[in-house]
Amino acid sequence: MPVQIPKCSPWNSQRFVLGALLHREAVTRFGRYKLGIVWMLTEPLIGVIVLGLLLGPIIGRTAPEMPYAFFLLNGFVLMQTFTGPMTSGIGAISSNKGLLVFPKVQPLDLLLARFIFELALSLVSFTIFCLVGMWMGIRLSLGQLHLIAAAFLVTWMFGSGLGLIMAVAAAEVPSMEKVLNFLKRPLIFISCVLHPLASVPTSIQKVLLFNPLVHAIEICRHALFPFYQVSGPNLAYPSALAVLVFALGISLFHNHRHRLTGG
Repeated sequence: MPVQIPKCSPWNSQRFVLGALLHREAVTRFGRYKLGIVWMLTEPLIGVIVLGLLLGPIIGRTAPEMPYAFFLLNGFVLMQTFTGPMTSGIGAISSNKGLLVFPKVQPLDLLLARFIFELALSLVSFTIFCLVGMWMGIRLSLGQLHLIAAAFLVTWMFGSGLGLIMAVAAAEVPSMEKVLNFLKRPLIFISCVLHPLASVPTSIQKVLLFNPLVHAIEICRHALFPFYQVSGPNLAYPSALAVLVFALGISLFHNHRHRLTGG
C-alpha cells in the first residue's frame, strides 16, 4: 500500500515555519548564556532605575499622576517595541541564509520571526513589570487593556515596516546599521520618554505630535493611569502611518527579495 503523506494547509505550514524560526531565535539569543533571558527582560528596568535616580526628583514632578518609575518604564518598553524590529531587520536574512535551502522557508519568514520575537519580548517584559508593580501596591488600571494592546500593536507594526525598509537599505548601503544606531539616539528625547507631553510649550507639542511614538506612549500611560490626562494624542494618526509604512516595506522587500537572498 502506498504511504499516504498528510496534506498541510498553507496556514498550518506557515505556522510551523514561524514556530521553528522563533524557537531557533530564542535558542540563538538565550542558549549561550544562563541568564540571557533574565538580562533581556530586565534591561529596560535597569535604565529606568538609573534615570529614575538621576531625573526622578526633577522631572518626576511634572507627572504627579503616576509613579515616575512606571512613567519611564512605559516609554522605554514601547521604544524597545519600535526599535527592536527596526534594528533586527538588518542582517536577518544574511545571518540565516542557510535556512533558505528548505522549500517551506521564505525570505520574509526570517524577518517576520524576528519581528514577532521582539514583540513577544516587549509584551512579556511589560506584563512582568506591571504584575510586580501591582504586587508592590501600585494601583494600575486594567479597564482599558484594549488601548494598551492597540498602542503596542501600532508601535510594533510601525517598527516592523521600517525594519523591512532597513533590510532593503542595508543591502545597498553596508554601513546602514551604524547610521541607524546614530539616528536612534535622539528618539528618547523627541518621543516623550523622559517627560510628559504637557510639560513642554504648546508650540513644541505641535512639533512632537508629528512623531507617532508620542501618541502611542502617551495613550498607553493614560490607559494605565486614567488620572494622567492627555490632550492631542490619538491612535488614528499612528495607525494610518504604521499601515502605510508597513505596506511600503512589504512592497520594497518584494521588489528586492532576489537581491537580498543573492538569487
